[in-house]
Amino acid sequence: MIGPSPIRATFRKHERLIGRDRLKLVATTGQVVKNHPFRLVGLLMPLDTIAPAQVAFAVPKRFVKLAVDRNRVRRHMREAYRLNKHQWYERLRAAEVQCAWLLIFQGKDPLPWDISSKKIIDVFERWTQQHVGIDQ
Repeated sequence: MIGPSPIRATFRKHERLIGRDRLKLVATTGQVVKNHPFRLVGLLMPLDTIAPAQVAFAVPKRFVKLAVDRNRVRRHMREAYRLNKHQWYERLRAAEVQCAWLLIFQGKDPLPWDISSKKIIDVFERWTQQHVGIDQ
């Protein structure tokens, strides 16, 4: 007998936060949680998607000068989110809310995968605990 299929970790187009106006709204009015060098800005708002959350990732040139380093940091951010998003989605679905997130890297040097992954998981956990209000 085959057990239930594992959750497939994907990051699809409808889960990406796009649009200048929506990004600006999240960046200016969202609630912030920090875990250096990551800053998560989130806003509970209705979205035009079936996903409980949409997310955007930013690595400013001001902090990370080389494009290859910015791309690597952004790739690490997306991968850590993709592998762990199901736990935050469960909280959002239980609370019956949708949110938009903007994850910003504000460090000078790229971090190793294991450290950046732990910090990203921590910042999303803290944001959902503080602003969604349902603990699991």
